[in-house]
Amino acid sequence: MANSPKSTLEKSIFDLVETYRKYAGDDCVLNQEELQKLAMKEFPTLCQSDEKEDIMKDVFAQMDMDGDNKVTFKEFALFYCYISISLAEMMCHCK
Repeated sequence: MANSPKSTLEKSIFDLVETYRKYAGDDCVLNQEELQKLAMKEFPTLCQSDEKEDIMKDVFAQMDMDGDNKVTFKEFALFYCYISISLAEMMCHCK
């Protein structure tokens, strides 16, 4: 990394990109198995449901906006934004 992040928000963006790259591998896209590994490790609270396998299939289908059976960083980042908005609404009771 050429420049180190200077603030908490900057660091969170760097962390998001690095985490995606770690699971996506050399082809820089996530397949369904890679996304499931990422979710289980990085979102453990959200993956406690007994129906997590079915939920993950649905999540993958929603994230894969172009239907190519791969999740690009853009698709991943948009989904991350939706999760962030939902969390903010729950925490702040705002819309």
